[in-house]
Order: sequence, then C-alpha cells, then structure tokens
Amino acid sequence: LLKSIPNPAAGAAESLAAAAGSATAASQGLAPGVQAAARDIFGALHLTEVANRLLATPELRVGLDSLVALLPAELPGQLAVLLADPAFATAAGPAAVGAAVVGLLSLKRGRQMWLEELPIRYNGPWIQAYWARRPLTLLLRFVEVSFRIGSFTTAIEFDKFLGTEEKNRPERAIAARELITDLGPTFVKITQVWASRPDILPEEYQKEFEKLLEQVRPFGKELAMKTLRRNIPGDGALERMFGGLKDFETPIAAASVGQVYKAMVNGREVAVKVQRPDVRETVTLDLYVVRQLSSFGSRVPIERYAAQFRSLVELLDRAAPPFIEELDYENEAANQRKFAASIRGCDLVKDTVVVPDVLLSTREVLVQEWLPGKKLTEPGAAQEQAGRVVKVLLNSYMVQFLETGFLHGDPHPGNFVLMPDGKLGILDYGLMTTIDPEKRVAFIEYIMHVQAQMYDECLQDLVNLEFLPAGIASDPVAREIIVPGLASTLSILYSGSGDLREQQEKFKKQRDDLQATGKLEELRAKLTEIGNKYGSFKLPGYMTLILRAFATLEGVGLRNDKSFSIIKECFPYVARRLLTDDSNRIREALRAYLYKGRQRVSVKRIDDLSAGFGSFTNLMKGNRKEIGEAGGTLATMERPNGIKLSSSSSAPAAGAGGDEVSAARADFLNTAGRDLASVLFRPEGNFLQELLIDEAVAAIAALSRAAVLQILRALGPLAFPLRGPLSFFLNSPSSERTESVILSRGDKESLLLLRRIIRLTQPAAGSGRSSEGEEETRGVDLASLLPDLQRLAAAASGLSPIVGPGVESFARRLLLQLGSRSLQRVAEDLERGAGGPVGRAVGSAIARRGATSSAR
Repeated sequence: LLKSIPNPAAGAAESLAAAAGSATAASQGLAPGVQAAARDIFGALHLTEVANRLLATPELRVGLDSLVALLPAELPGQLAVLLADPAFATAAGPAAVGAAVVGLLSLKRGRQMWLEELPIRYNGPWIQAYWARRPLTLLLRFVEVSFRIGSFTTAIEFDKFLGTEEKNRPERAIAARELITDLGPTFVKITQVWASRPDILPEEYQKEFEKLLEQVRPFGKELAMKTLRRNIPGDGALERMFGGLKDFETPIAAASVGQVYKAMVNGREVAVKVQRPDVRETVTLDLYVVRQLSSFGSRVPIERYAAQFRSLVELLDRAAPPFIEELDYENEAANQRKFAASIRGCDLVKDTVVVPDVLLSTREVLVQEWLPGKKLTEPGAAQEQAGRVVKVLLNSYMVQFLETGFLHGDPHPGNFVLMPDGKLGILDYGLMTTIDPEKRVAFIEYIMHVQAQMYDECLQDLVNLEFLPAGIASDPVAREIIVPGLASTLSILYSGSGDLREQQEKFKKQRDDLQATGKLEELRAKLTEIGNKYGSFKLPGYMTLILRAFATLEGVGLRNDKSFSIIKECFPYVARRLLTDDSNRIREALRAYLYKGRQRVSVKRIDDLSAGFGSFTNLMKGNRKEIGEAGGTLATMERPNGIKLSSSSSAPAAGAGGDEVSAARADFLNTAGRDLASVLFRPEGNFLQELLIDEAVAAIAALSRAAVLQILRALGPLAFPLRGPLSFFLNSPSSERTESVILSRGDKESLLLLRRIIRLTQPAAGSGRSSEGEEETRGVDLASLLPDLQRLAAAASGLSPIVGPGVESFARRLLLQLGSRSLQRVAEDLERGAGGPVGRAVGSAIARRGATSSAR
C-alpha cells in the first residue's frame, strides 16, 4: 500500500500506520461482543464509486492484499482474529482509501489551526470554524446572554408599567453595571463609549458606567501569577525582575482586557499590565454570537429591519479586527513605540504629549514606564482643570489625526494622565488607526468648509471621504436635492452644542416641519431614487475608530461645557494648517476660504484664521504664560527639585523701561507671532506671502490716497487752491465727488484689510471681530491705522533675527507689484480726467510701462 501511494502522501500514510500501531496496545482487551459489533459495522459499509475505481487499480489491490496478509502475524491475538474475518477484508479497501484521501487533503490544505486555537488577528471564517466545532459552549453562551439581558430588560419594562422607573433607577444602574461586568470584555468595551458621553444615558447609569473605565471587577492573584510566570519563564525570573512579588497583591486598576500593577524594576517605577485569563475565547465567542444573530436578522422579510441587521454585520466586521488586535500586547507595544516616534518628530506636540517607554512585552504581559500625575477620572488637578485639559487633548488629537496620520483610538478619560509639569500622558495603545495623506487633506477641506458654512463644497468633501458615491457630486439634479438637506443637517450637527439630546430635538422638529408642509414624503422619494441610481450614504471602513475616538473626546468636552462643539474646537488646528501648509490643495482651500466667492478677501475670515492660529500655537508651543492665556493646562504640582509650577510663571519681562515701544516689542514676540512671521517672510516665498502681497499692494495704494485726503481735511478752507485743480484733473466738479474719487468704498475696504494684515502677527489679532456680512468701513482713514503701524514698527527690531533673511525678498516683491499698481492707477486717473485722445494715449502708455515693470 505504501509503495502504491506517491510521495509526499507516503509520509502521511506512514504517520497514519504508526498511529494505528500505537493504538493496538489498547486493543488487547476487546471482548467478543465488541468484535461482533465491529464486524457488523464493517459489513454495513459499502464502497463509493470513487473507492471502487481506486480498488480496481491492480497495483493498489495487490498492495492492500499484502498489507492485510501481513497484519495478523504482527498483531495481538484477538485483534488478529478480527482482521482475519471476511467482513474486515470487505471493509479494508474503503478504509484505506478514506485514510489516504484524508491524508492527501491535509497535505493540500496545511495545518487546520482553527481546530486547535483561536487566531491572533481577526479572521471571520477561522473564528466561525473554531466555535462551530464547540456547539455546546456556543449554545450555553447564547442562552446566558439572552436570558440575562432579557431579564434585565423585563425588569425595566415592569418599572415603566408600575410607574417606579425613576425610583428604582439607582438600583437598576448598579445592576446594569454588574450585568455588563459579568458578561465580559466585549460588553464592557461597548459600554465604555457610553460612559464617556454624558448626553446619552441618565445620570445614575452614567455614574455607574464610569466605573467600567478602570474599575472593572479584577481577577485573582493566582491567575495573575500564572499568566506572569507563563510569559516571564524561568526559575525565579519573575522574582528577580521585580525584586519579589509584594507589588502583585492588589491591582491599582482593572479594565476590560487586563489589570495593572505598580511595581519596581531596577529602581524605576513601572506599570505591569496583565491580561485577563481566557479573554480571547470570551471576546471571539461574543463577537461570533452577535454576528450570527445579526445574520439571522438580515433574513427577516421586513426590509427595513433586514437592512439594519445587514448594517450591523458590516459594522461588526469593521470593528472586530482592531478589537482582536487589542488582545495582543506585543502589537500594543509596537504601536506604542511607533506613536512615540511620531510624537517626537512633531514640533507641535513633542513638548506637550508624553508616551511611556516600553520595557518588556509579550502576548499577555506589558511592562512600561510609570507616568506620575493624576488621571482624568481622579479627583484633583485633572478635574479642576478639566476645561483646559480638553483643549490640549483635542489639539493633540487633531495633530495625530491630520498631521502624523497615526491616531490613538481609545481616548476615554482613564487613558490620560495630567502630569506635574502640565504635560499630558497618553496610555493604552491597543486600538490605533492610520489615516493616509489623501484623506487627511480631505478632512481639512471638510472642516474648513463646515466652519465657513460652504455646504455646496461639503458635498464634494463627503464624496472624497467615501461617505457618498462619486456620481452624486457631478449630477446637478442630485446636488439640487441633496445640498439643502445637507446644509440643514450639518447646521444642526455643528452650529450649536454637540449634545446628542439637543441635536435629536432639532432633527425631530425639522422632520415634523417637513411633514406638516407635505414635503417629507416627496424628499424621501427623491432621495430613494438617487440612492437607487448611485448608492446611498455609507460609513467607510477606515472611519470606525476615528468616529469612536472623536465621539469620546466630544463626550469629555461636554462634561465641562454643555455648549461644547467639536467642529469649532477643531478649527484652530485647521487655521494653522491653512496658513503654514504650501501644498496645492491647501492653497486652493485657503483661497476659497478667504475669498468666499468674492473679489476681495473676507476681513472676518482673516480674523478667524489669525485667532485660530494664535490659539493653537500658543497652546501647544508657547511658554507657561502663553499656555495659560490660551486656556491650556497649568502645572499645579512641584517638580522633584521643589520648584513650584503655576500660571504666574512666565517668560522674562520685556524691558525695564516700560515704554510703549518696549511693551509692543514684548507683546509681539510671542510664540504665535514668531511662527507666523517666519511663514510670512519665508525667503523662498509661498502662497500666503503672494496672497498678502497682492492685498497689501491694493491697500497701500489706498493708503496714499487716504494721506492726500487727510491733508485736504486738515487744511480746511486753505485747501481750496488744491481742491480746484484736483477736481478739474479728475473731472469731478463737486468737492464731495472729489473725496469719493480719492477714497472710494473699495479703498476703505483695502484700508480695513491692511489693518487686519498688520494685526495678523500681533497677539491681539481676532479681538473685536467684524461680522460675517459687509465689513464696517465708516471712520476708516489714515489716523485709524497709525497705532497699528507704530506697533509694527516698534516690534520690527525684535523680529529681525527671525525674519531678516526673508524681509528683503518680501520687500522686493512688494515694491515691484506696488510700482506696477501705482502706474496703472495713475493711467486710469489720467484717462478719466482728460477725457480726450491725448489723455487716453498718455494713460495707455503709462499702463504699458507699468505692465512691463511688473513683468520684469
């Protein structure tokens, strides 16, 4: 038989024969009744068509006969009698063929791991095959989950029926926390998102669920020691590493996946993270149960419910992979090292965010640096400065999200430490996600368009981000239907608070208004038609952890400020990115934002950009005084050297004189001003520099006319000799008309814009903002600009070391464009004043001269 089977199948057959030989030792005690039963079973077997064809092969038949003839002599007596029975001879052929087929298939498919253990990374078919072979465990878990959740839900419904819901709510909240803890890590992980949002659940449930962030019921010391010894093997290795086991009596925190001990390694404080026993089995089993139930639900005959279950299956398939990866502490350590490297390489956050060092990592144990300070879940400085912490936290996440592209995906309060020096420590890197550069720019465009209420552009943004199918953006009929609804939806989501209850009320009112006017069904029919043609709104796979992270961050913000809006808090980073990133797409985004479809720059948006830039930069890069003024975290504890850190600590005073020039110079040289000046006066130039030069040239041209008008007004009646010739030259007999020509409304707008450009690099930028509508230009003249010009001149000497190399280049470009613009303006005035062919000829010659100068 072995000779008749070609290699490598012969190896498998030899293994099978060896296994059969080993099994004969247990066969010596076969009773005659068992032999008879075996004979009956073999006799009942029949050959399949495939087996018959194989047995018809002469070589195989001879090999089998020889093997059967040899076996009785080598086997114990009772088994030899059984094999010599004619019934066995009938069954020997099919049995051998079956063994050979199984062996060949196993060689082809490789080792079937799902029969032995669960995958380290998410693999749906593998998990399904593993638990399908354990139907009893699966059934018991299904019954347990259904019964316990059903019982709790029934109790809640009885409370509603009896009118005791509010009275029993504290007790039910405690029972809900205990239930979720008993059900295991999967349910705890889901509940942690709710625990971070104060706008979803009643206060009693919120208070209890907060305990699940890091106060989950711990497992025993014996189980922890077993896991530690398995992952740090060797006689006495564990004791030698930690100097004994006294630190492992009680964990300092217990979460959904593991629990943490505080210990010492070589005199250094460390956090030792130990995984819960059998957590992988529990998590994969629950994921499989939920997915199976959702799959059954997707087959219900009611399409509305079936679609919801299909969406749940898709969501589960997107959320499950990172959840399974979180169970591997080696993967978490790799994420932690990568994240630390990205933070060190980013100037915006390297002095604000701290990542603990990793000392040791295995699949089930992680040893890392201990970060001193208080978690955001603890009373003390963290809660006292909650509002400031949220600002730093959100800005650091914006940098991760849109700058480095490597985002921490589990930002609940228990994972953040406010350190004694005011820095923010981030813990737990099991859930991470990567955002590619293309999507980062698309998100910047989207946030900018939402902030500017440019909702028509938001439709294209949602296509770029893969929320909507591409065909919708190029269909004018679809745009006409979708954009108004999109504008209304985004306005509700982002114009006010991020409180979900408040937003729900607004959406309900919107739906009721549409229904009252009879437009709801019409809109629904149109949207259905568009969805059938192009496809409907969907959540891209890469967005799962991003949405989870920012929903949690918004919940942290809402704890301290009920009017907290995450889109508004995200804009300071976007403002800085728009002003410092010179890539083509960001250039176009900045142009669209500033011009807003107009010929002149929007003054209000200059204000918004400068305020956002200053807030973000001083918060993330400033000294202690600037951080405090920007609303950042303050150092409230003593450093090891005993120096007290507080908000009063600041940079040295600007000078002892106290004069206005020194004050201006000191105020000007804050971190945001230095950063923006280095961008504006970059020697190689950039888009922001070009844009501001264009606008400054127009404003300076207006400034010279304002100076003439200022002189005329100052001279009063004595200015008549000048007014007459000037009116004649400009073809304007009326003195009011003369002033109008000299300082038009456009000139006044230029003066107002020049004031904003001057203030752009000053710390007071953004104060006294103009309205979104037409900017106020009354009272704008040379006198109103003098204080700003004086401040700029006074601070220039302080800026020279920073911007000196680029000032010459900037001035050269400015003067060239200013000369060209002046010549063109004189030509226009000559043509308008002379009104004849000579004047027009002179004006045209000057205009050509200006164009040539500009080209040079």
